[in-house]
Amino acid sequence: MELQERFCFEQLKVVSLASGSKGNATVVVSGSSALLVDCGVSCKQVLMRMEAAGLAPLSLKGILITHEHSDHIAGLRVTAQRLKLPVYVSAAASSALRLPADIELHSFTPGEPFFLAGFEVEPFRIPHDSVDAVAYLIGRAGRWLGICTDLGSVTRLVIDKLKRCQLLLLEFNHDVGMLLDGPYPWQLKQRVRSRHGHLSNEQAGKLLEAVAGPHLEAVLLAHLSEKNNCPELALAAAGDALSGPQQRRVRLEVLRQQGPGSIITVGRP
Repeated sequence: MELQERFCFEQLKVVSLASGSKGNATVVVSGSSALLVDCGVSCKQVLMRMEAAGLAPLSLKGILITHEHSDHIAGLRVTAQRLKLPVYVSAAASSALRLPADIELHSFTPGEPFFLAGFEVEPFRIPHDSVDAVAYLIGRAGRWLGICTDLGSVTRLVIDKLKRCQLLLLEFNHDVGMLLDGPYPWQLKQRVRSRHGHLSNEQAGKLLEAVAGPHLEAVLLAHLSEKNNCPELALAAAGDALSGPQQRRVRLEVLRQQGPGSIITVGRP
C-alpha cells in the first residue's frame, strides 16, 4: 500500500517507535509531512521501525525534544545529521543537548505555540528532574494529540492542556507496590516517586479521569517500566479511570519498548 493511501491529507496519525526506560521515539504524521518526537533509539532503529510501520523517513520535517535524558536523545545526533533534520527544544534545555554546530537547532519558549510543517505545536512545562522538561500538544485541522510522559506530578496546566485532546500518549510508569518491592536502590525509588519523577499507574489513572471528555478517542499507555510495572496493571488503572460509556468507546493500548506500535488516527470521522 502506498504511503499516500495510508496517510490521507489532513488526517493526523501517530505511531510509537519505542516507549520505555530504554528509549522513546514517536512519529506524528499528516499528509506528506511527519515529526519525530524524541529520539531515544539509534538512527538505525528509527529507520527500521519507520519502514516496518510503512512510514517514509524522508517525510520527517523535524525532531521535537521533550528533555535531555538519554532515553529521549540517545540517537538524536546521528539521526539529525544523517536525515538533515532540524531539532526543536526548550531554550533553557538547548545547551544540555550538546549538539555539534552542523545540526540546525531551534529553541522555543514553553507556552508559546509555533507552526512546523503544517502542524501546530504547543509545548508546555511539566515537573521532571531535568532541564525544563516539556510535553507537547500537536494539532492539525482541529485535531489534537497530547504527548505527556516523564512527569512526577500533575499540575493544573497539564490538566487544562490535555482536556483538549482526542488522543493521549500518557505515562503509566510504575506500580507503587512493584517499585517498592523491586530491585531499585532506595534512593532511586524515592526519585521515581518524587514530584519530579514519574507517574504511577494510580496517578496516571487520576489524571486520565480528570481529562477524559466526550471527544477522547484513544489513550496510549507509555513509558512503562519493565521492572516496576506490567501491561495488565496499567490497563486496569486506565480502564478504571473511564466511565462506562467511555470504557466502550475509548481505545486503550500499551506501547512497547520494541516498537513500532499500531497506527492510530487522531479524530475519527
